[in-house]
Amino acid sequence: MMLTARYCSRQSGPGMASSRAFFLALVIALAAPATDLAADTTVLPAIKDATLYEPEPGPTPEYAGNGSGDHTFTGRTKDGVLRRAVIAFDIAGQIPVGATIDSVELTLTVSRVPNPTNPSLTTLHHLLDEWGEGASDASGEEGQGQFPPAPDDTTWRHRFYDHSDWAVLGGDFVAVASAGIVVGDEGVYTWGSTPGMVADVQQWLDMPGTNYGWIIVGDETEDKTAKRFNSRDLMGPTQPQLVVNYTPQVASGSCCTGAACQVLTEADCLMLGGMYGGNGTSCSPNPCVDPFGACCADDGTCTETTLSSCDALPGIFQGEGTTCQPLLCPVNLTPWLDALPLPQVATPVAGMPGGSATYDLAMRETTQQLHSELPDSTVWAYDDGTGPTYPGPTIEASSDEMVTVNWINDLREGGNGPLRSDHYLDVDTACIHGAVDLPKTVVHLHGGHVEARFDGYPEDTFLPGEMDTYEYPNGQQAGTLWYHDHALGITRLNVYMGLAGLYTLRDAVETGLNLPSGEFEVPLLLQDRQFLPDGSLYYPSEWQEHFFGDKAVVNGKVWPFHNVTPGKYRFRLLNGSGSRTYTVSLLPPSGNLDFTVIGNEGGLLDAPVPGVSSLTIGPGERYDVVVDFSGLSPGQEVILQNSAPAPFPNGSVDLTEIVKFIVVAGMAHTDPLPGTLRPVVPIDPAEAVMERDFILSKAPDDGCGRQNWLINGLGWDDITEYPELDTVEIWRFINDSGAAHPMHMHLVFFQG
Repeated sequence: MMLTARYCSRQSGPGMASSRAFFLALVIALAAPATDLAADTTVLPAIKDATLYEPEPGPTPEYAGNGSGDHTFTGRTKDGVLRRAVIAFDIAGQIPVGATIDSVELTLTVSRVPNPTNPSLTTLHHLLDEWGEGASDASGEEGQGQFPPAPDDTTWRHRFYDHSDWAVLGGDFVAVASAGIVVGDEGVYTWGSTPGMVADVQQWLDMPGTNYGWIIVGDETEDKTAKRFNSRDLMGPTQPQLVVNYTPQVASGSCCTGAACQVLTEADCLMLGGMYGGNGTSCSPNPCVDPFGACCADDGTCTETTLSSCDALPGIFQGEGTTCQPLLCPVNLTPWLDALPLPQVATPVAGMPGGSATYDLAMRETTQQLHSELPDSTVWAYDDGTGPTYPGPTIEASSDEMVTVNWINDLREGGNGPLRSDHYLDVDTACIHGAVDLPKTVVHLHGGHVEARFDGYPEDTFLPGEMDTYEYPNGQQAGTLWYHDHALGITRLNVYMGLAGLYTLRDAVETGLNLPSGEFEVPLLLQDRQFLPDGSLYYPSEWQEHFFGDKAVVNGKVWPFHNVTPGKYRFRLLNGSGSRTYTVSLLPPSGNLDFTVIGNEGGLLDAPVPGVSSLTIGPGERYDVVVDFSGLSPGQEVILQNSAPAPFPNGSVDLTEIVKFIVVAGMAHTDPLPGTLRPVVPIDPAEAVMERDFILSKAPDDGCGRQNWLINGLGWDDITEYPELDTVEIWRFINDSGAAHPMHMHLVFFQG
């Protein structure tokens, strides 16, 4: 029988049934005695123990420690707050290497029980991270701990006070219990021996670096279930002890007789005339020969060499007979080495930024260093005449001021060579709809209310050496827009190469709100990329429905940092990734910072929305937010982190950190945010003249190993909907595909 409850909050899971019959059944199942006697027995004292005290509810949690106190505690107090004990023993220092653990028993003394008539289950769980036992020594009965904790004490939040935290408040541990017994009145209690306890101690012997001990969890479903145990600091016979029975290992190792290898004792090996490799050595890989295979260096480069040569590099040998393949060796980069770039404002050829202006923006191939530990990467970038940059220069525009852009496809081999006749990346032209005429381009102003002629329709592409002129009247309210390539069949490749940039639209209403501006207004273009050791961008040559880079790139830099002063910042968040969804939040040293949302794809909201702890942003989506760093001191750091799985929402979380903010002294924007932003008149659903349902689904395999996306069972060339100008309709998007898919309208905005 296994206990499957997860002790992450006061509300217990299905495994924490409250019936006493369940408790007794669990104890019988977990505490069955071992039948085999070990050859040796050792009795171990605890090397450290402590209590994790859950803080009393309140706006500012106060964490307590009791590393050197005489007692530890478990369960739930009469006030409804939790206590958990942690304890560890020196396994590898007291039991010989290679021994087999036969049985384990943990004995603790309960010295105080508030309600002895209410016995409750107390379980042991395998801890997953290191923790500290500081000098805190609580006074009195020690039930509240010491405020504040001593340095390096473990607390409900801290593994080591106050510089390292648990990943989960209340400790990081395996949810399945290693053992459990019912604890009632005061007395001596022994856990063991269970398969879980034996497995824990065996692991700690074999891998001493994982020996973080156990967390002891009492009944957390009812008040007044707290139990007090004597700790290792209370001198006398009631200290915790661990009795371990084990069978020592018979020393053996690799024995080479020529190229043949077998594991033998040293005496048997010498009797055969072999060469003994030493106690604990093995025949995998074969030490009698020098195997040949792929070797990965720290910088991600791969060579094919012998095991001994690989060890001398130093490198990581991938196995005998392996060969160097793309992505076999990961490119490891150090986060937070490079400052966050701020995209330059585009320079017009006529007019001025922020007003009526004309721009020449050419698409050019260039090289750019995306991380200081990477060689230069080849990218495609937009050039306003001052040099190509990825991301492209930001077009500053104002409502009702015409912006004209001459979009020029000047993609050349190596940047200055002949006009390109093929794509830089491999393109699957066999099956992908529209993957012809490479490298074609067309530009879509994402979020722009424009004429259809200037929308960047995916089939209105132009080849290297060609150009097209688009007019943007900007007849809409202020907002965060972006321009990006939109060519049919290869949009994902062109944007991955770098063809994207910001388009910031402002108006008098926004300007009059005194929002953070200038250095306190920062765009964050979030993308993901994967690199080869030579710095080149990697993208699979064969079609994949989802592709996710393993590194976060923000404004064209991998894992950058940005200095902020203790005040308010306006961040324009844009997800420019091809497939990845982000769920972003802020993790500072103490507690979570929140976002105040002031806008989204349609521009400013009617009023700020404060206290937003996380935001989920699909590809192409934007959020306009304000973050207040005024509660932090210079030197403190804040991580913009991601918790969205890939693919969303049913994949796994593989990219957790995006950008770091470092608080520095300096001038800050400290003015309060306005209570209202701009009037938003809701559309009356009763005015709708039509309701339409659009059902997203996937077609069966098309013979190329992929499924086409369909809307109402129809494909790209099927045009069925003809709404009339100046009418109100209700549209419903119904996703029947089993995969998340953001939807975005062109030429018009909508209200949700």
